[in-house]
Amino acid sequence: MDAFRTLMTSRTMTGAAERMSITQPAVSRLISDLEAALDMRLFERSGPRLRPTPAALRLIKEVERVFCGLDYIEESARRIRRFPMDPFRIAAPPFLSHAFIARLVAALTGRLGDLTISLHTDTSHAIAEQVARSQHDVGFCTLTSLPQDLTVLHRMTVAMVCLLPRTHRLADKPQIHVSDLEDERLYVLGKSGSNRPQIDKAFADARITPAIVGEVLHAASSAGFVSEALGVALLDPFSAQMASRTSTVIRSFRPEIPMEIATVAPLRIDAPRIVAALKDLLDPTFQAQLSP
Repeated sequence: MDAFRTLMTSRTMTGAAERMSITQPAVSRLISDLEAALDMRLFERSGPRLRPTPAALRLIKEVERVFCGLDYIEESARRIRRFPMDPFRIAAPPFLSHAFIARLVAALTGRLGDLTISLHTDTSHAIAEQVARSQHDVGFCTLTSLPQDLTVLHRMTVAMVCLLPRTHRLADKPQIHVSDLEDERLYVLGKSGSNRPQIDKAFADARITPAIVGEVLHAASSAGFVSEALGVALLDPFSAQMASRTSTVIRSFRPEIPMEIATVAPLRIDAPRIVAALKDLLDPTFQAQLSP
């Protein structure tokens, strides 16, 4: 089968022999043996080249499918050799997948020793569904309602903050009210953002039309714009901390816009020792990450 697959690519016995590091007669014998075993003619000679028969063109599709599976098995074996233990699978939305997850893994490593992890970044809806299907050992999401086939390990509520350039006229205020942001260049999450309805409601209740100059998919992008003094942003405190400390300031925002972060696991937990340690470390890690 390997000779057949190689010959289908090279179309010459010489080329197939070179690629397989065997002699040309050996390739010819392998193809003859395959044709005899299958009772099927696979190639027609056309001068020095070989022309595959219609049967060969159909067969190669199935052979490629098998070899793709073999390649996957080979890659899995290499991964197992590199990492004898299965990685602990974590899924987190973008705003948690940087400093917070690094701090959490550091705390886990300090308690349990070296860990191999895999980190998947996605939307909260996708993470909840994936964890429910046991695709991850633990996930973080910001959904108000969760699928029933999940184990909730922890809940944490944080409030959205206002990020401003350090030179901004409002930077000296300890707290920013929605009315302070009238006519201010504002960066917010796009319409699909989980907290966008609450932001829109805060402005509507204050009878203010926000001067939105940027809608972003990831809140960390807003932090970058504010760092360049392009406007102000309403975002989660984790993303706000990614902004330059020398060029921005973080202020609380009123009315308060809460955001609940749920840490979830599948109903059947495959790594109970790691999950138990993680559960103990969530509160201190969140507090450490949110401290000024």
